[in-house]
Amino acid sequence: MSLRMLVAQFVAAPFFLLPVAGSAACPDEHMIDAMARAFLSKASGPILPSDTSLADAYCAQEKYLARLGKDLGRPVGYKAGLVNKPIQKRFGANEPLSGVMFAPMVLPSGTTLDARYGVRPAYEADLIVTVKDEQINEARTPEEALRNLGEVVPFIELLDLVPGEPKQLNLATIAAYNVVSRHGVMGKGIPVQVTPEFAEALAKMVSVTTDDTGRVIQVARGSDMLGNPLNVVLWLVRHVNDQGHRLHSGDLLSLGAMGTFRATEAGRTIKVRYTGLPGGESEAVVTFR
Repeated sequence: MSLRMLVAQFVAAPFFLLPVAGSAACPDEHMIDAMARAFLSKASGPILPSDTSLADAYCAQEKYLARLGKDLGRPVGYKAGLVNKPIQKRFGANEPLSGVMFAPMVLPSGTTLDARYGVRPAYEADLIVTVKDEQINEARTPEEALRNLGEVVPFIELLDLVPGEPKQLNLATIAAYNVVSRHGVMGKGIPVQVTPEFAEALAKMVSVTTDDTGRVIQVARGSDMLGNPLNVVLWLVRHVNDQGHRLHSGDLLSLGAMGTFRATEAGRTIKVRYTGLPGGESEAVVTFR
């Protein structure tokens, strides 16, 4: 796919930034306190009513993140979730969701964690890009986005379904709980090349998830992420700006899963290897004890 075709694909994509309001309202302080206590104590948390609008869910998320920030410090970037069609269909979404990343959430590749690091742990093959220049806030095409990125970084996101099992969750609850993020492990970054070939390679890149026995758990492609990870970057730029914030140099942007999430298993080492980008291959590794 040429860069021109990629631009056309993005412009034609239906991004709906402000969902229509439902009958429920932004959760009150008691609900927010219960959500934050659940996350911090690693206990099951409350679920939002199924008719809560995404506008009210993001209202809840803002309050929830303010509570968590007292313990986790300042955010180091933003994240997108539900960026591939099967996951969107599973939860009835017509667009991705957004959240933030706090510094304690980001761990180095090779980290060992308890398999029960949270309430209901799960992992997924994710992808991070770093912001090189604040001009990314003005990016409107994949080429403009690429020009303002620094590295593409392998990332295994470590989710925690604090409010319930997947079948119990609704879209508003996932959004309110910061897209159910707990941790993630980052591998070695691959420098971005501002070329049409690199933009196209992002869509063609492959992530292969294996365990310590060599078993292949999942194979996914960059095109699973709204057709190209650069489309997720542009969506995230728009969404963050619409919420009254701006991206800054050095921010981490977690672009969501290239496949689907899996439950953690004690005694397993999970490796996600990313191939197909100019500049070489890289991987992220996590061990569950």
